[in-house]
Amino acid sequence: METSHQLKVQSHILRLLGDQLIGHDRLAVFELVKNSYDADSSHVTVLLDLSAKKPKITIEDNGSGMSLQTIVNAWLEVGTDSKRSLQGKKRSTEFNRKPLGEKGVGRLAVQKLGKTLRLVTKQATGSEHELTIDWDKLINSSKYLDSKMKVKITENKKPKHFKTSHGTYIEISELHNSDWTRKDIRDLYRLVKSLSNPFNAADSFEVKLDIPGREDDIADLPDVGDMLENAMWKFTFKLDNNGILRYGYIFKPPRYKGLKAGWTHVTGRLPLTQEDKDDLSGKPTNKRDKNIFLTKDELKGIGALKGRIYAFQQSSTMLKLMGNSLQLKNWLAAQSGVRVYRDQIRVFNYGEPGDDWLRLNTRRINTPGGKFGTNSIVSYIDLSLEQSHKLQEKTNREGFDENDSYKMLRRIILSIFERFEFEHADDRKAIDMAIKGEEKTEPLEQALNKIKKTAAKYKIQDEVGPALLSIKNELDKYREVMTHSGVAAMNINLAFHEMVHGVDRIVYQLESNVNPAAIQKTVSHLRSLLATFKPLLKRETNKSLPAHEIVKRVLAMHEHRFPRHEIVLSNRTLVEEDSVKFNVKGPINLILGALSNIIDNAIYWSRYRKERDSSKTSAAILVISSWDEIEKKGMIAVVDNGPGFQLPEESIGKPFATTKTGGMGLGLYYARLVMESIQGSLMICPAENLRDDFKFSKNYDGTAVILQFKD
Repeated sequence: METSHQLKVQSHILRLLGDQLIGHDRLAVFELVKNSYDADSSHVTVLLDLSAKKPKITIEDNGSGMSLQTIVNAWLEVGTDSKRSLQGKKRSTEFNRKPLGEKGVGRLAVQKLGKTLRLVTKQATGSEHELTIDWDKLINSSKYLDSKMKVKITENKKPKHFKTSHGTYIEISELHNSDWTRKDIRDLYRLVKSLSNPFNAADSFEVKLDIPGREDDIADLPDVGDMLENAMWKFTFKLDNNGILRYGYIFKPPRYKGLKAGWTHVTGRLPLTQEDKDDLSGKPTNKRDKNIFLTKDELKGIGALKGRIYAFQQSSTMLKLMGNSLQLKNWLAAQSGVRVYRDQIRVFNYGEPGDDWLRLNTRRINTPGGKFGTNSIVSYIDLSLEQSHKLQEKTNREGFDENDSYKMLRRIILSIFERFEFEHADDRKAIDMAIKGEEKTEPLEQALNKIKKTAAKYKIQDEVGPALLSIKNELDKYREVMTHSGVAAMNINLAFHEMVHGVDRIVYQLESNVNPAAIQKTVSHLRSLLATFKPLLKRETNKSLPAHEIVKRVLAMHEHRFPRHEIVLSNRTLVEEDSVKFNVKGPINLILGALSNIIDNAIYWSRYRKERDSSKTSAAILVISSWDEIEKKGMIAVVDNGPGFQLPEESIGKPFATTKTGGMGLGLYYARLVMESIQGSLMICPAENLRDDFKFSKNYDGTAVILQFKD
């Protein structure tokens, strides 16, 4: 026999749910504050009147308030899907906020805190509504959760609480616990302040916590302004419609081991970082990368913009010096990232927890030389709604359509970040040195030789020698693999770059109905280019090749780049009648790769200066060579008319040391490794240092990069 029976839920389950879902009173208050955020409040006041004869907790906001229908169908309905739908596609009406409050937890939070609730709420139009709940009476009014449990709602057509405003007021009395510890109060302060908007925007959210008689418990805790003041770096910028960037950089470290504050203001054109590797727009690349600096044409539809970057150093040492490290970490977890505003109205989801629309974290992993991830910055970008008309929001209002203008915006903001990271590099090194101490480590080979001499001194070379030899052999193997892999990767990148240019050129010629003979010429060039690059990707044994032949091969790799970028090239390794020819010995593919990277740098920096200065003087590169018969040394030098080497001398050839926007600082590093592997060296000096010896024009007034070879 089979029968059906009703599933009954006893009403006291409400008490159990409150205790199980909300572990502590401070979390219950926090849930109510999050509900105020969801209701588009800009200001919330939390009162913990714990010392009164009748202790109470109140939460009052200036949010959208609730209608009678919302109270009945959402607030009084435990487990309602109103928040669930919000957490799906919907957002708040006014500020487009993504809901923070948990589903149904607000009502349970009230019951968790005290026996009696008074709720008053009013929308911008319509009547004020209020209700009072005695939880014991309500729960005892019916054994089961059913229709017998009634709550009376009063309509105040003439508002009593919100006489000239709107919002929601919650008062909880007959508290279950009025004995809050100092730690409880401080933890609540940290929680509610984590929601405060750090920027003065139209959708700002500020929480005020009043605790009569307990003010001293939180007197030393920082507010949002103090949090931003704790930022070690501040970078404020404005970009006008002509592409001129004005920025101010401030470094404000704590007092620690002689760290010195600093600041600077700069005005100039903005060099653009490289485009996304996944940008397959199909446009001819000779147009895409024509300029190094941002132009006013590229800003059309995006417009002028401004913003700030607050950056934090999160080492335990620095956090302790700044104080309140736990609160700062919690606040950063909630507020870090890069937000976007248009006329001070937030564009979501940019800057939300977990969002990395600029891919800063990926960039930091791929290029770990002093880059910031999202967890260490609090930043905003403010656009003009009128000028940024080509940045179109998606239909679900979760960001912009990823069109060409959006991609350019990303590129611009990343370029601004690179300016900031360049400015902060020396100060970051100073912090690292202050924390870790000055590194006085010797080069590994030098250290091994020192051990070898010490072993001989104490006559234990027989015991130590084999181990040292084994270490040196392993080191040589590692260096060979790393050098070959690194240079090969760079060569592949250059080859791919030039092949893409060639393919784009063919597509452009086909679409433009260019003469078939011209197309055939481009195809032939691609074939010869492949043949030129092929040796670079092989693992070769040591060979001997004339220096002028090495230069000739490398220049052939870049053959089409010189006219494309309007660079005047002079190769004097072939025409100097009085110069002594010499051969270069070693792994030729690696040497070709090293020289290719130097040529690549010269192309960039000579273009950089011409564009920056709007100069009529052509970008120019000179390649020279010489042989010293007495010293038995030869050299190949690449001289440009760029801005000069901008890194300190001690940074030459070090990995990730670069001032090139979008660069990784590995080109010179691998070139140095290659030269050291063949007992040569890499040197950098001002171009004028070579002028007297080689009698070249004063127009070559940039940098000379020299590869020195031993016989």
